[in-house]
Amino acid sequence: MPSPSPAPTLASSLQEIAFQTYGDRLIQQIDIPAIGVKSNVLTVGWRVDLGANTSGGASAEWDSPGAAVGWVLTGALPDQAGNVILYGHNNVYGSIFKNLGELKTGDEITLTTGLRAWQYHVDQALLLPILGADEEARRAYLTYLAPTDKARLTLISCWPPESNTHRVVVIAFPSR
Repeated sequence: MPSPSPAPTLASSLQEIAFQTYGDRLIQQIDIPAIGVKSNVLTVGWRVDLGANTSGGASAEWDSPGAAVGWVLTGALPDQAGNVILYGHNNVYGSIFKNLGELKTGDEITLTTGLRAWQYHVDQALLLPILGADEEARRAYLTYLAPTDKARLTLISCWPPESNTHRVVVIAFPSR
């Protein structure tokens, strides 16, 4: 009679689930020399808060990566065509992205996975209103979070540190 096989081990965190799914393809670290950033990258998800916005509808909010940088689970990975989305805090938990808005065209960003290092160069850094912004401005911001056909890196943080009324959005493309 065959012996029973052991029960599968269930992952206890989103990071473990992501590693079980993507393995060495996951982003482990980000380096941005121009602003002195060298950080671990954690997988982050989001949750829906029903009735959270002022119009009575649902609102989605990303989970916090704490003092690290977060990779949005629904985004692409560096070895894929698509939008790799990373975000970090500007005024709490070590403020890893406090100087994100200082990046200039051509600045280099390196994402390291378990397979290799991926080089990107900054194309543009934008400051977009969020709190109190009209619907058109909010939709414009959301276009930077959408999937893309081509490989792209999008970095996001809040701004300014005192009120977080805006988002800094940095767009970078793979170096050739």
